[in-house]
Amino acid sequence: MIKKITAMLAALTLSVCMLTSCNNSSSSDADSSSETSSSAADSSSSDASSNSSSSDSSGTSSSGDSSQVSEVTASDPSLTIDGKKQDIDDFVMCTIDGKDIDFTTFRYFYFYTLNQFAQNYGVTMDNIKSTKGAFEDLLKETVNTIKNNISIVDKLAKENGLELTEDDKKKAEEEYNSTKSSFKSEEEFQVQLKNSYMTDELFRNSLQYAQLKQKISNTLLTNDGKYATKKADFKNIVKDTSKYACEMHVMIPLYAEADLDAETAAKYSSMSLEEKVQAKQQAYSKLDDAGKEKAKEAAKIKADEALKKIQSGADFKTVMKDYGWDTALATNEAGYYFSKDNTSFPTELIQKTFTLKENEVAKDVLVHEMYGYFIVKRVAVDMKYVEEHIDALLQEYDTPLIQKTMTELCEKLDVKYCDGWDKLTPDSIS
Repeated sequence: MIKKITAMLAALTLSVCMLTSCNNSSSSDADSSSETSSSAADSSSSDASSNSSSSDSSGTSSSGDSSQVSEVTASDPSLTIDGKKQDIDDFVMCTIDGKDIDFTTFRYFYFYTLNQFAQNYGVTMDNIKSTKGAFEDLLKETVNTIKNNISIVDKLAKENGLELTEDDKKKAEEEYNSTKSSFKSEEEFQVQLKNSYMTDELFRNSLQYAQLKQKISNTLLTNDGKYATKKADFKNIVKDTSKYACEMHVMIPLYAEADLDAETAAKYSSMSLEEKVQAKQQAYSKLDDAGKEKAKEAAKIKADEALKKIQSGADFKTVMKDYGWDTALATNEAGYYFSKDNTSFPTELIQKTFTLKENEVAKDVLVHEMYGYFIVKRVAVDMKYVEEHIDALLQEYDTPLIQKTMTELCEKLDVKYCDGWDKLTPDSIS
């Protein structure tokens, strides 16, 4: 049974759509496992509140039986400044854009941010304690995360007259009740809240913020909203070859030629492409450095062979089918659509595409140190395809533009810190 509470907690800390741009950390260009990120038309982003595979700030996985949550692992809330324990009941850690951020709220985001440091960079509290300036970075990122998930939401809602309706509040309450009912008892529910550095009140508020974020997304960030590109304008943009492109490629990953064990090799020919990807990845991961270099060289030879076939007149899509490992392109022959500013694809792939004319194939193999080898072809934008997938394509096009706008708005938010802020240490918050 899915632990619904962790998915709901993610709604607080993972903002809907583009409201996640204040943090300094950047996301990767594409999934490092097997393929480039797919077009927004095929893989649009979803509301974080429905993401049941994320982790909450305590590092608790969202999969598993909620009935097993029976032991408190988080420490009791505590704040120590300059060696003195503080009364945390009404303690204000900082004030952002005129709104007080109490200790309970700050503590949640603090541990959430710490967990993200660990997940994304392998940075633990021990590392932070031993590295000059690391704790200050943790505090800064905590404030940035609060800006993303509370301050900027409040600001956009206030400036644009957006409020939760009774129906919105009812939906949030239904989510709360559904989450709570997934636990065997009130005690187990409270234990999970505590392990997630949450309180009942903060959890309820998080669900209401999730509703407000969705309203902001629907009203301002999409559907011809204030910060969204108008559909009529987008249709003109996609026709400008200097701003927008459609691309397809033959991708041969670094692991493509890794040798399989006898048992896997015997089943390999009957596997789906996804299964072959997994089998090759696992084989590659077991190789030592010399073995990996040998596999990389073999993959490059394969890429050169594919390019020669295309240059000799072979149909590009046929070669893509015979040699390519991009599972998304295997089912989406329309190709990938993107602008120069797209952040979902490897930068090198975008740059190479915009050096080509429509229907031109790159004369050499693009080498990417993480993903492998690409034979890139730029194809003409299909306006019929654009019309059919305009909402998803437009959302992906707007993402970097809206991120930039949100970053600028976040940077302008005034922050006032509590007395003793400069005396906080890694041992101050528990």
